[in-house]
Amino acid sequence: MARDAFRDIAPLLDAACGWALDTPLGHLLGDYMMALEHHLPGVTEADLSRLARVIGAIVAVAIAPSAGRVAVAGPQIDVGRKERVRRVIRKHLRTPTFRPSILCRLVGMSRSNLYRLFEDAAGVARCIQRERLLEAHAVLADTANTQSISSIAEDLCFADAPSFSRAFKREFGHSPGELRSAALTGLAPPATTRSPSPSARGDFGELIRGF
Repeated sequence: MARDAFRDIAPLLDAACGWALDTPLGHLLGDYMMALEHHLPGVTEADLSRLARVIGAIVAVAIAPSAGRVAVAGPQIDVGRKERVRRVIRKHLRTPTFRPSILCRLVGMSRSNLYRLFEDAAGVARCIQRERLLEAHAVLADTANTQSISSIAEDLCFADAPSFSRAFKREFGHSPGELRSAALTGLAPPATTRSPSPSARGDFGELIRGF
């Protein structure tokens, strides 16, 4: 984006020129930008006009934090925190002992703050399960993967194949076997009947439109 898009914070940018933002808020800005890159395809053309203000708010917090700037950029800060937490979750999808208490320690966040962050996603344990199911979906759609469904379930720390299949169907609206069959025959995955994830309310489109 052009520098002229950030005229409101130009003095802050000039003062920080050449800095390495090796601070907690600087790292959070990096997490936010990674999340933005992931969600950008879902941002509409109408939303792009607000994007500079949204990015400018969290850049200002990272460069020159203050109570006022933190309050303005609060939703974007939470997006960055969520991205950091999800990266840790994805790293430990196949760790049987991984649970919310361990996640708190790994991300350096209190239990209450972590649970507040994922209230809209039905809780931390639900978020961990969803990431495991998304990984299972990717594995089953990969025709080069020959793992059995029960082996995939065990690998991703589900108690057994039946409970995995039930959770998978609740999440996506079709069974693991139906997805694998569709993938092997070159068909599109079965149409899903599941409702949107509660966390969709916090997506970038909504954040930008509300800014």
